[in-house]
Amino acid sequence: MNAVIALCHFCEAHGPCAIFCTQTLRDTKLEDLPLEQQQTQKSCSACNYSMGKNNNAIYSRDTESGATFVSTKVAVLPEVANLVKQAAVLSLSNGTDPSKDGEFVFFGDSSRGHILSHTFRVSDLQARGYSQLFSIIVLMKDKYFLLNIKPFLAEHLKKVSSELQAAAKKTKETEELTYSERQRRLSGAQFLMHTSRSLLELTGEEHIFAQLHSHFSWLLLAGSRFLTEHVTFGNLPWLPPQSSGRPPAQRLTYNSSTLPMIESIDDPDLEEFFSLRHLKSVVRKDEFATVCYCALTGVKIVVRGDPRKTFRFMVCLKKLLPEPMHNLMRIDAQHQHSISSEYKIISVSNDIAVPMASGSVFRIDFLDKHVNGHEVSVKWPGELPRKLPDLMVKLLKAVEEKNFTELVLNKQTKVLIEEWKNKVTCLNHAKSTSVQGKLKKVLGVQPQDQPLINYWSTHLH
Repeated sequence: MNAVIALCHFCEAHGPCAIFCTQTLRDTKLEDLPLEQQQTQKSCSACNYSMGKNNNAIYSRDTESGATFVSTKVAVLPEVANLVKQAAVLSLSNGTDPSKDGEFVFFGDSSRGHILSHTFRVSDLQARGYSQLFSIIVLMKDKYFLLNIKPFLAEHLKKVSSELQAAAKKTKETEELTYSERQRRLSGAQFLMHTSRSLLELTGEEHIFAQLHSHFSWLLLAGSRFLTEHVTFGNLPWLPPQSSGRPPAQRLTYNSSTLPMIESIDDPDLEEFFSLRHLKSVVRKDEFATVCYCALTGVKIVVRGDPRKTFRFMVCLKKLLPEPMHNLMRIDAQHQHSISSEYKIISVSNDIAVPMASGSVFRIDFLDKHVNGHEVSVKWPGELPRKLPDLMVKLLKAVEEKNFTELVLNKQTKVLIEEWKNKVTCLNHAKSTSVQGKLKKVLGVQPQDQPLINYWSTHLH
């Protein structure tokens, strides 16, 4: 997505300004950027903070598109930096009514860019009014694209601001235990110094800017895939599948606890965590076949436990579905109503109630302690059919193949899933039952494959 996402704050010493900017680079190389000039001349701790080991920038790369996401204190391109500076002032000015915590405002023009601004307050016991004013802005040139994805951006920007507010609230409560209200009144000027503190001090999170980079770069990646455009020539028998109206499902849901895991999973050296063999290592051998069958045929799978344990398991389950069906998964759902929704594979934390196991609900509970050498409890009263779907048989054989490395197994899994996705798509476009019957013979579809076809055909077009 050709946009800049920036975190802005109202500094007591310097006024409104942007303090953290994330943007996408495609044709520009990192070594060509003046990152060594990113040191700000401002002296206050809120503006002149440290990003960590690399004080100049944080960057990550999307291997699929080749895009690089770089986060710096000031936008790396001078022309963009000026636009961000103007947008920061407007987002925190009186014209946007910043007193309304959590509001969203759209403003801008063709010359200065179009901006979606989310204003919110963060607790600060040492600030005037016991809070600091922040905003997150999304700046881009395409007005209508920004308006179209506003609901998606608003949902996730609210998550980011809520996490910052929650962390700052904990810091404030800790400080209140140290300094009572009476002490603060008596100390007067010594305690209330009217100097802005950095976000790191406010939240107490050592890697807060790395987390913000993960949030913002994910939004830029997801936004680029949110809307798709298809150009066709002639009268095609059917159009390619349209966008489901949702961002890429592999990073659709996230929170502060899953972000470090996403970063570790993105490490190519940890490719084995994407393999179906990870599923087999977590559950028993007979349970592994049951998990695969339920995922392939549409039995709702509810994975419950600590997100740090369930995340990799969910990433591996995603391998069992074609990409157009990835929006049927929900990782680390935060509300109980998500369980009763259209999601077929969902993970929740231990504090969310889940339904009992039944013929239509397959439950996997990650235990706090190992029981009889196992870290999970699997419950499903259903039984596997005598004859398994052809796709499942081939997947089980591929997992057992000792000559397959994790990388080869991943590619073989993808090939098999794509093969059956194409078969189901062809069957969907058969105009009559007789034609569909002939296609099944040509494609080698057997009666035991019907449960899979019934499930996939409702989501593949």
